[in-house]
Amino acid sequence: MKILLCSYAFAPSLGGIETVSQLLAEILVQRGHDVTLVTSTPGNGGEEKGSFSVVRRPGIRRLISEISRADLVLQSNISLQLGWPLWVFYLHKPFVVVHHTPIARPDGTFAWQDRLKRGLLWRPYCLSVSNFLAGTMSAKSQWIPIPYNSTVFRKIPGVQRSGDLLFVGRLVSAKGADILLRAFEKVLKGRPQSTLSIVGSGPERESLEQLAGALGVAQNVSFLGPKGAGELAQVMNGHKILVVPSRSRPPEAFPAVPVEALACGCVPVASRMGGLPESVGEAGVLFEEGNVEELSRILLHLLDSPDQIDTYLAKAESHIRQFQLDAVADAYEFHFAACRR
Repeated sequence: MKILLCSYAFAPSLGGIETVSQLLAEILVQRGHDVTLVTSTPGNGGEEKGSFSVVRRPGIRRLISEISRADLVLQSNISLQLGWPLWVFYLHKPFVVVHHTPIARPDGTFAWQDRLKRGLLWRPYCLSVSNFLAGTMSAKSQWIPIPYNSTVFRKIPGVQRSGDLLFVGRLVSAKGADILLRAFEKVLKGRPQSTLSIVGSGPERESLEQLAGALGVAQNVSFLGPKGAGELAQVMNGHKILVVPSRSRPPEAFPAVPVEALACGCVPVASRMGGLPESVGEAGVLFEEGNVEELSRILLHLLDSPDQIDTYLAKAESHIRQFQLDAVADAYEFHFAACRR
């Protein structure tokens, strides 16, 4: 098929949708589809290279032309800027929207833009990256797995797993790194030799460093800054436990980080909210959102029980198999066929 993939955000921008769109376009091309990607993200001035065409910031004529020639339009999150002709000129064109985030404000309320988008969901065939997210939609939406890059995120021979706890994410309140630091203070009382590595950047880095100092844990905490995929895989291979202490405003629809960590042999411990339980599956541990006491108890238990960590890792392979590229591509092609009937 000729597939037009509309991804509002794309490389060189960094993020979950950008990564998923890249992986998905590549695997669909490998399966014989003709893929063109349109995006609102500007390029970096270099020549576009890859197995699929990229059209950046298309004008009205170019956008209509690309939609016209496509057999099917696939959109990552609903974007009226890139998809409006599908409601105006191409009402019978097969059109699939994959929801990656809730259509709402971070606090769960609806602005006029959200109400408009939710009201237009009668048009596309809707998929959601978690059952949690599907349940928030105003139209029927089915689950679709997100892909992770198994060639990058894997167990790497020779890497010593000497680190204890790992946090990966934007350094903003919603990601809950402060909750982890407070729990880590309690962990150190029982295991003074424990370590915590924090990967990521964001506006709260300075305040988190100050909090680590105020809690007396700074000597055991390393702020590593942002990491590319290859570097992150190395870091995950060097740690025992990934901690995802996110808050539910906004809720995590389906973070890929727990899946990537499991592929690297690192057990996730995550907040029980949003799509995190689906991302962790039975291969990790959940705790009540924001509960510092419960989180610290879980971390101490795991660090003192290597056999328990092995028990969770034994369940990892069957859990992450559904997120490998071929399995994800199978699911997409199933829904493409259903959409075209």
